[in-house]
Parts: sequence; C-alpha cells; structure tokens
Amino acid sequence: MHTARGSSGVPDRRRAVRFPIAIPVELDVGGGVTRDVSLSGVFFETEQWFAPGESIRLTLVLERASPGDTIRVQCEGTVVRVVDSDTKTDVAVQITSHAFAQ
Repeated sequence: MHTARGSSGVPDRRRAVRFPIAIPVELDVGGGVTRDVSLSGVFFETEQWFAPGESIRLTLVLERASPGDTIRVQCEGTVVRVVDSDTKTDVAVQITSHAFAQ
C-alpha cells in the first residue's frame, strides 16, 4: 500500500501511485479527459453525471508514436466519488477489469 503524505499532512492510503496525465476518455454517452490514473483507478472530468456506487464502462484512448494511431483500453469499474461544479463533473472510478481493444 502506498502511504505518502498528502498536501494536508494526512497520510495518503491509496493502493497505487497516481500519475497526473490527460488521456481522452470515451463513455457510453459523451466523453471526458483524465486528470490522473493508477493501476487500480482513474479520475476524470466530464460533462456527464454519475452517482457514487454506479457501475461504469469507459475507454481510455492512448496515442501511439504515429499520429492518429491509438491503443484503446476498455475498463469497467465502480464510481467511488463525484465532485460537481457548474461546468463539469469530476469522477473517481475504481477499475475492476480492463482489456485492450483493437
């Protein structure tokens, strides 16, 4: 378990290190962009609304070295946190399964 100290001085008990990176996210309806990812989860911004505890399917679209060539990672998980604002919704998802897609 990763137990670094967060900016508030409180121990951070996340299971995996998070990496700040912007990756396009495709949803069943609409899309978004990640703020950070880890081995066990993803935190992304979207205009769609989700409820904590809701099951979710999403696809991360990773760019390869060749422009326009992508790798798609299809993920399933559970929404664990939602933060709404006037313009967007931040969604934290615990990933339960993933697979590479063509």
